[in-house]
Amino acid sequence: MVNLQGTFNILFVLGVVISTHSHVVSAQGVFSVMDPKYGAVGDGAKDDTQAFTKAWADACSATTGIPKLVVPKGKTFFVGPTSFMGPCKAKNVTFELGGTIVAPENPAAWNTAKGGPGTWLVFNGVNGLLVNGGGVIDGRGKGWWEKSCSNTKHLGAPGCTKTQPAAINFWGTNGGQFRDITVQNSGMFHVTLLKLEGFEAYNIKINSPEDSPNTDGIHLQDVKQVTIADSQFRGGDDCVSIGDRSSFVYVRNCHCGPGHGVSIGSLGKNGAQADVEEIHVEKIEFVGTMFGARIKTYQGGKGYCRKISYKNSNFTNVMNPIFIDQFYWSTNKNEVGSAVSISDVTFEGLTGTTDVKTPTAISLSCSKLIPCSGIKISNVNLTPAVAGTKLTSNCTNAKGTILGKVEPAVTSLISSA
Repeated sequence: MVNLQGTFNILFVLGVVISTHSHVVSAQGVFSVMDPKYGAVGDGAKDDTQAFTKAWADACSATTGIPKLVVPKGKTFFVGPTSFMGPCKAKNVTFELGGTIVAPENPAAWNTAKGGPGTWLVFNGVNGLLVNGGGVIDGRGKGWWEKSCSNTKHLGAPGCTKTQPAAINFWGTNGGQFRDITVQNSGMFHVTLLKLEGFEAYNIKINSPEDSPNTDGIHLQDVKQVTIADSQFRGGDDCVSIGDRSSFVYVRNCHCGPGHGVSIGSLGKNGAQADVEEIHVEKIEFVGTMFGARIKTYQGGKGYCRKISYKNSNFTNVMNPIFIDQFYWSTNKNEVGSAVSISDVTFEGLTGTTDVKTPTAISLSCSKLIPCSGIKISNVNLTPAVAGTKLTSNCTNAKGTILGKVEPAVTSLISSA
């Protein structure tokens, strides 16, 4: 995963910004993009972007009931980079996606003149938004994966792209819901949540190839009171990644794999301040992932990551089930003057198997300058996926307690007592 703070700043120079000043309102409060006055075709080839912008303008301007923009089932709509802007006049508005929306397939078709494509579909400032309907959002990102600087085939080669479009983005959408939707093949992150409070995501299916670079399932940053539940994540990076200024985030009852686990971070890049607390992850099935329960911070960062819990989850052939790294992307373990403080972290009721290619099942690599503190490891039972392999733990500069049976044993944890 890469840090998208700079990417978020390019929203208003990308795609289509939709006016919300039209006053055409359907008597039924339903605005289908295939209504003749909007003109969507839905054949997957004709550009239907303008039909979506016009239908949204009317739905967002409606003043009675709960206006609904409808994307009909059984149709495929080709839509370019588009921002669905609020605030809307009604207290609540629904975007009912029954069909499929597809992105431009060739990266050359995207407008890269003003800093590169950071987003595809954006809902911005739309309070009380519900996006549902059982449909599909397909980023058709293969062309982007091949050009990505993170692609292992060329890692930073000349002409590679550092930023690819995130598929669907909810920014400032307080009190929103996103449910019963499949998001697949995104050029980069599948879903982003930014600068919002009180958001829920249920029954979301994320699906991209395991080798697709930086295709996080859901990335959160600057959020409060967010729930992600009953969802499936299959991709090439973190299933869920939780960034700076995030608090009271609950992730539960999800499938994760392939991917890089449910991660907090990375935090503190380039000396940045991190303020992350009350993150609670529970009942996750990690299957074939590179990581499981992970916290990652850069050297030189500031601030805190605290009151974290990973509980009652299962691992199947996971390379690094429990992992804290305060030296993310650093080959130099020498201290550099500051670190993000990591404290009050609970790993409880975690069981399953570890990929024997990385036999260190529990790894806590913490800063000598600001050690991890308040670590609680309780009733953890990790066994090798291949019988006969000895699993180990690695614990450096971490203080905490061991409760119940923990396997493999963590003998180097400094007692908090």
